[in-house]
Amino acid sequence: MMNIQALTWNQLQQSVFTTDQASLIPRLRFDVEQTLKSLYADVSLSDHLEDLYLPFAHWIAQLAQPRSHPLVIGMGGVQGCGKTVFTTVLSHVLYKAYDKKTIVLSIDDFYKTRVEREHMARDVHPMFMTRGVPGTHDLALINNILDRLADLKAGEVMRLPCFDKSTDERRHVKDWQEVEGPIDVILFEGWCVGMPEQKQSLVDPINQLEKDLDIEGVWRQQVNQYLEEDYKQLFARIELMLWMQAPNYDVVYDWRNKQERLLEEHLLDIHGDGLNKIDLTVMSDDELKSFMQYYERLTKHMMSVMPDKVDVLLKLDEQQTVTKVQFPTHH
Repeated sequence: MMNIQALTWNQLQQSVFTTDQASLIPRLRFDVEQTLKSLYADVSLSDHLEDLYLPFAHWIAQLAQPRSHPLVIGMGGVQGCGKTVFTTVLSHVLYKAYDKKTIVLSIDDFYKTRVEREHMARDVHPMFMTRGVPGTHDLALINNILDRLADLKAGEVMRLPCFDKSTDERRHVKDWQEVEGPIDVILFEGWCVGMPEQKQSLVDPINQLEKDLDIEGVWRQQVNQYLEEDYKQLFARIELMLWMQAPNYDVVYDWRNKQERLLEEHLLDIHGDGLNKIDLTVMSDDELKSFMQYYERLTKHMMSVMPDKVDVLLKLDEQQTVTKVQFPTHH
């Protein structure tokens, strides 16, 4: 983690309006609204441009200069809390207001292919067929992409992977996102980004899924080993860590279900004329409840430990609104 200046959120908000960027607010608001529409998100979130997105962008822009390589910022939070929306809007504000070329890199886009997970299910444990937990991401690909982004020169172009949750498969390289160098800021987001290993005993199952499918605890022990080794090395590349804290675990299902229903509603927009030619895996309510049991242990673990480990803590209410931004004093 990098050393950051101790300051309050009110100081950050006030500092924005002593700069020229304040005059850009009307144009930025329009851009943010269009970004939210493209994400099928609530357009009223643009109301937080002045008290949330712009102060954050102002602070990050200061941290990002001058540098010889991109500033890597981690953003973690429970499933469905709004990480992708927050980082995407932030990336647009950083570019439009501060001329900082920013990309959002989602760990979800680096899930292993179905074939790779089938091999894990056969060779390690059957539960690794289901994407999500540490072990189901292609860490070699993530590290390779981070290396290439760090060295991407002006005019050079590369592609970033994209995973399609509705087909449970990585998209063809022709559908990957193109980015052009140089990159100033990388916003690396995902539900498990920055997660440390669990120190407590893993012997007792935490839910019915673990009782039924991980009787000997092999799967959860292996997940923790991945965290302790390969993922720790990956997350060490993060220079500044942010965490979105949900008010309680009970809201997580509702937030994730809202996300799944949104995916279902916009399948035609996503797949176009090819919608009838592919095998979709949008989950029903019951399927989602079962699916989320794969995440329960680690989600509760992160909600417990992350607030005291991160550089910046964003507290959410049940409506996913940021109610408080906290810069821990020990950083």
